[in-house]
Amino acid sequence: MYSKILYALDIDSKANLDKAIKIAEQLNAELFIGYATYLGESYQDDEVYFGKHTGDEIVDEDKKDLERKIESLFTETTISKDHIYIIDGPVGKAIDKLATSLSVELVIVAKSHHHFSLMMKNDTLIRLTTHYDFLSFN
Repeated sequence: MYSKILYALDIDSKANLDKAIKIAEQLNAELFIGYATYLGESYQDDEVYFGKHTGDEIVDEDKKDLERKIESLFTETTISKDHIYIIDGPVGKAIDKLATSLSVELVIVAKSHHHFSLMMKNDTLIRLTTHYDFLSFN
């Protein structure tokens, strides 16, 4: 059935992460976690306002904060750090690119994540060009 699954992490919901882990366990599938952020967009704004050096420092600190927050979500799970990806770019495109590069057969998204509303609709361009199944849950 499914051997590789990607869960598009909703960083604000440990409960949804636990659901994704349980689904992967029930399907006996390898679980990957992807968190898409648009730090590049922040970087460009910060560079304009604060200059390149200060902009780099702000983005580096934001990235460290993000990594700490994500690490805290996984402290009591069996998910390997090698299976957790923080990717940059427009959220839908970034998750799609990661899913394709990992060759997953299923992408799981929690409906609580507002950025994925377009990926949940069957007739969007991203959904029409994907080579994996898609599951969304509450």
